[in-house]
Order: sequence, then C-alpha cells, then structure tokens
Amino acid sequence: MVGIFLKFNKKLVSRIRELREKQNLPQQKLAKLVGVSRQTIYYLEKGTYNPSLTISFKISEIFNEPIEDIFYFEPVIKDFMGNKTLDELDEIAEIAGINIEKIMNLRKINDDQLSKMYTEEELIKIANAFGVKFQDVFVKNITNNI
Repeated sequence: MVGIFLKFNKKLVSRIRELREKQNLPQQKLAKLVGVSRQTIYYLEKGTYNPSLTISFKISEIFNEPIEDIFYFEPVIKDFMGNKTLDELDEIAEIAGINIEKIMNLRKINDDQLSKMYTEEELIKIANAFGVKFQDVFVKNITNNI
C-alpha cells in the first residue's frame, strides 16, 4: 500500500542574537568564546549558516541552554505569512480558492496535522497564491507500506 505524507519544508532558526543581546555580549566577544569569526556569528544569527555540532555545543555551553532551545526547525510557510496583513492573506485565500481560516491554520499546525487537514491540491494552490513553488514550502513523502 502506498502512503502519501505531506510535511512542511523547514529551515533552521537560532536564538543566538536574542540570547547574546540578553547578556549584552557583542558578536565579536561571542565569536572569540566560540572560536569562530564575527562573520560566522552574524550568519548564524541571520540563519544563513548551519553550525557544526562542535559550534552548537560551544554556544550551548556559553549560554547555559540546551542546543534544542537555541537551534530549532521552523516551517518556511511562517516566513511567507509572517509579514502579511489580514487583507493580503484574504487576497491569497481568494486567489487559492481556499477559506482564509484554513490558510491561517497553517501557522498553528504541525506535520502530522498537515496531511489530515489539507490535500496536496490545496497546498499547491496555496503555494501558487503566495507566488512560490509547492516544493519551496511543502514536502511530499511517498512510502510503501506492505
């Protein structure tokens, strides 16, 4: 039996900037403590660089926080929805031909709920309404269960 599971495409997010600013720790000083360049800290904070395990453990130790509380995965749909006004989301819903509440729910649900609440066709329409490709926002996993 073939099963199709829809999931969110995700990106790595870090709380380094938040934690660093809370401790009034300049990027340069944090970089020295971690043993990397200031630019590496900048890119880690921006989310354009994925840290090695060594760097992750050092940062975790410096801030006395578990790694999973500093680095976590977040659905990229939140980036597309994050700065949209209600009117813009309403327009996206109209373009997709999908109820606005169903689009708003995408912020709150997890991977398990996605396949239960949305069809692949609906998600393709939503991605297109945001002006992106389906695979930029969602992942389709096909499994063979025998």
